[in-house]
Amino acid sequence: MAERLTRDQMAKKYPNQSIGITNIKYENDDGVTIESAEVVYTPEDKSPEELLTLQVSGTEDIMCWYTTGSKVNVGVMTLC
Repeated sequence: MAERLTRDQMAKKYPNQSIGITNIKYENDDGVTIESAEVVYTPEDKSPEELLTLQVSGTEDIMCWYTTGSKVNVGVMTLC
């Protein structure tokens, strides 16, 4: 079940981790700064690579988001 959290709540609950989020609400509708989102995948569910693959493939409407810092997910993946 998805849990809606603010950006700060996500960072506190899942510090320095990649999570899968959907239904994102942006501050001032700027499309950049996340205000809140529904967390659908946690590190226990999917690895960062799996989350990124889901995001890129578009099979699910999720974004792979790193909760703290400015880390950007860049990597190698194989899409079948």
